[in-house]
Amino acid sequence: MADFEPINVKRGFLPLIILSLLSQQDMYGYQLVQEIARQSEGKFLTKEGSLYPVLYKLLEEEYITSYEVKSGVRMRRYFYRLEDKGRDYLSVLKEQYDSLTAGIQNILNQEGDNHE
Repeated sequence: MADFEPINVKRGFLPLIILSLLSQQDMYGYQLVQEIARQSEGKFLTKEGSLYPVLYKLLEEEYITSYEVKSGVRMRRYFYRLEDKGRDYLSVLKEQYDSLTAGIQNILNQEGDNHE
């Protein structure tokens, strides 16, 4: 059997996932990585290096904001908060996700039906 490359769709879903997690509570970067893994039961794994470019884009678009919290003597954590504009964007992304996955599921359900 031939080896096939897995589809890499994670990057496209990261804004949806990040905004969804931030709708639950404010989080810092590493916490987001951990929550993605935990809530997806290990099926969706990402690294901080993939996460931060998306966070910066969401900050730039003002869907989220950040604030600094001192942790210990010298350490600081940057928490991210979902803003109202981000909640609106999250709703749009959820609708697009639902429509896309329904369309894909329709195609997959036809698999083998057209072969006579």
